[in-house]
Amino acid sequence: MSTTRSEERPSRPMRADARRNYDALLAAAEEAFAAHGSEASLDEIAKGAGVGIGTLYRHFPTRQDLLEAVYLRRVDDLRAEAETLLSSPDPDGAFAEWLRKQMVFGRKGRCMAASVMASVMDKKMQEGTDLNLAVAEMKGSGQALLQRAQAAGRIRRDVALTDILRMVHGILMVNEQQADSDATSKRMLDVVIAGLRP
Repeated sequence: MSTTRSEERPSRPMRADARRNYDALLAAAEEAFAAHGSEASLDEIAKGAGVGIGTLYRHFPTRQDLLEAVYLRRVDDLRAEAETLLSSPDPDGAFAEWLRKQMVFGRKGRCMAASVMASVMDKKMQEGTDLNLAVAEMKGSGQALLQRAQAAGRIRRDVALTDILRMVHGILMVNEQQADSDATSKRMLDVVIAGLRP
């Protein structure tokens, strides 16, 4: 069983009302950033969460803090999804499903991800930080899915997870201005998945 960041570095638990506000803010922020980009109104996010702007700033002192928290939650969701899929009786189907989740993640967070990734330049993603560890854990879980499918002879052994993820994100980039980007991206991803099979 893998060790999560929260297990490694336990933090003081939030009160129930503070946790509700925190979760509501993240949900509202995720929706706002997906719809309006990384410059979405913080006032509107607070209203969407049913809290005051002061509550937002208590949890997230800066816009970047909020962006990173939303991104971190999405990455954690991808890790958890991979760990769940490891019990699937269909190894290559499980890996393909995880790639489709990656596509959804990338589609919703393209503009947000650019802002979060800019934090690399500020050394915020240096080794040991929550962002760095979250991405490493997510990729580790995806790697376990890939290796399981490869061991079952269902996916070629000469492909690496990094290359596959780059193809997924490349599909998103070339289709983001297309009117039918979702359908086109899905078709292209199906081609990639077919090409992964021996």
